Amino acid sequence: MANDINSINTNRPQQAARDIAERVKSEARSSTSEQNQNGNEGSDKVSLTSTASKLKDIERSIGSDAPVNQDRVNQVKDALSRGEYRVDADRVADKMIDFETSLRR
Repeated sequence: MANDINSINTNRPQQAARDIAERVKSEARSSTSEQNQNGNEGSDKVSLTSTASKLKDIERSIGSDAPVNQDRVNQVKDALSRGEYRVDADRVADKMIDFETSLRR
């Protein structure tokens, strides 16, 4: 049984950053709309907070960086195709336990 590992987790960080940036933009539009409805039309200004600016910078950097070690991916793919890839179940279990433990801290 072959597993497709070409697109696993490649868009999750980028999508999360885009979602956050869109939420910030939406809140800014909502805030502006509420102010306009309260009779402050034309007198208020909207500016990005430092947090919004940082989120924009993060979004740019995530989009430009490749978080995947392509050499390692190619090694695993080759080993899988040759039937030589072996999984150390004890090591996987230990890593899962370590991960779950770190989430509880």
